[in-house]
Amino acid sequence: MNKSFSLVFILLTAFLFISLPSISHAESNHDTKLVVKGKIVTNQLPTIIENGRTLIPLLLVSEAVDAQVKWEQNTSTAVVQKWGERLTLKPDAHQAQLQGTAYHDGDLALETPAKLKNGTIYVPIRLIAQTFGYEVSWIEGEITINSPLSEAKKEMLHRSSLEKARPEMIQLDQPVHYINTPLDISYPNENYDRTYIFPEGEALGYYSISGDTISWIELQDDFLVCTWQAHINDVSYGQLESFLEMDIKNAQGIDPKVDKDMLYYSNGSFGDSMHWEYGKIDKNKTYTNLAYKRTVSGEITDSEGTMSFTLPGEVRTDYIED
Repeated sequence: MNKSFSLVFILLTAFLFISLPSISHAESNHDTKLVVKGKIVTNQLPTIIENGRTLIPLLLVSEAVDAQVKWEQNTSTAVVQKWGERLTLKPDAHQAQLQGTAYHDGDLALETPAKLKNGTIYVPIRLIAQTFGYEVSWIEGEITINSPLSEAKKEMLHRSSLEKARPEMIQLDQPVHYINTPLDISYPNENYDRTYIFPEGEALGYYSISGDTISWIELQDDFLVCTWQAHINDVSYGQLESFLEMDIKNAQGIDPKVDKDMLYYSNGSFGDSMHWEYGKIDKNKTYTNLAYKRTVSGEITDSEGTMSFTLPGEVRTDYIED
């Protein structure tokens, strides 16, 4: 996983302590515009001011980012869900609970708690938007919620060559979201190799093998989402070999069951040595190594062929147009 993922909880908690500036000294206001990914949701966003902080309706902002909200009457608890992640909060409580993530499950401290007014729950906008990975800004009466990807990054992922888009996908600087509860990953024999497997012609979805776990990860609406996972029965057999045999357990989600040739790209390290390998997997699940490289202390000790993220003669088929 990207090394920045471990910082997500720290950054998220910090963001939740930053409230939007007060737009009025009055108790409520309807002059705020809400814009989500370039589209105006409303020009008259209801807001309330609580201890100098601006809060907006939970249901409205949740639906704007395609999250579902459920009110549990018996416990007076609101549950917000997107993918397999659940944010649970109560009016006037200074903590919320986040579950279903791989890295930062647990309690989130809230400087400004949710408020229940006239049957509507109000929350700081950053709580919902940034919990699920969106960018939030406030400029002169306009609240803007944007994709975590810049336009340049989207252009690279959606419309560039396979040689450029595939490494961009596996190095994308955002956490992976899970449809199901993420499986725990273990690393037998301290083997931290990673293997990435892309269907022929595609860059926006791939298998990732890390430790004893295989995951299918794809780009959905600018977010990395894991829709299928499984544990490998015997990692000592080798990551690629285990994938080809599909000797797995604890599978969950919907396996894309790719029925075409695939590219594989592996890398790993041990001490001061590093290694890379690239090749082709055909539809009969046999593989051909096309290149490899090994280094010790930064010096190449063995290599053959040229490392690449594109198979010979491969053409991209999953371009996304505006």
